[in-house]
Amino acid sequence: MVGTMIRGGLAGSCFQMDDTFTAYTVDRIVESGIDAAKAMFRLDLTRTDSLKTLTACATAIDACTDRGIPMHLEALPVERSDSGYQVIKTTEALIQTIGVASGLGKSFLNTWIKIPYCEGFSDVARSTTCPILMLSGESSGDPTRIFQEFSSGMVAGANIRGALVGRNVHHRGGHDRAAVAAAVYAVELRPKATPDVIAREHLANLDALTRLF
Repeated sequence: MVGTMIRGGLAGSCFQMDDTFTAYTVDRIVESGIDAAKAMFRLDLTRTDSLKTLTACATAIDACTDRGIPMHLEALPVERSDSGYQVIKTTEALIQTIGVASGLGKSFLNTWIKIPYCEGFSDVARSTTCPILMLSGESSGDPTRIFQEFSSGMVAGANIRGALVGRNVHHRGGHDRAAVAAAVYAVELRPKATPDVIAREHLANLDALTRLF
């Protein structure tokens, strides 16, 4: 179980990049017996508020290091557009952001970096010695997209350890939640299996079970 420490930068607000810690503290994570912490920073090189969030993340990593708690650090390069902030999913942007994430805090011993998949993911994986978890991103209603990305990402480097998936399981289109979760798990266990095989084995069978209810 992972306790989220940060999510104060509300979408559309003037303080969105000042993503304040508003949830779990390290002490509460320890008291609750939670296994790990999760924080996030969005790197916008044009906004000074990004620095405030980076500094807060470094402080949280230090506290987690002192208590022996793994930190799952979501690191996202972003740019602002007329419709809001968009994640920059390019090799160059992700490598730069990983470089920042890897250097936060007094130790990266227990830091896991959570980033989205992109083309050239093997180059991204080589840019850090930290273990990487893939981020599924916004829900499209079609979970087969994340099967494709995760299948490609899992073989991109030895430090790609798995994925953290939320919205693409909860908002999964017409598919059963358990089916999508099982399929993602199967991709992690069998990274060389093709996405169509994973989907056929898991989505079809469990969706048929769902229709009986």
